[in-house]
Amino acid sequence: MPDDKNEDLRRKLLDEVWAGAAAGMPAMLLDEDAIRRADDEELEDLAHRYGMK
Repeated sequence: MPDDKNEDLRRKLLDEVWAGAAAGMPAMLLDEDAIRRADDEELEDLAHRYGMK
């Protein structure tokens, strides 16, 4: 997966986390740091966890 797609996926995951926190699920913010530091494989795993893949 090219870097552009990884960064796009990272942005989408962060948007999902922030939306969840704004909707009353602040525990979602616990994943923010993991998303920011994730490598390509970890991003894919996080996307699966959030139902995005």
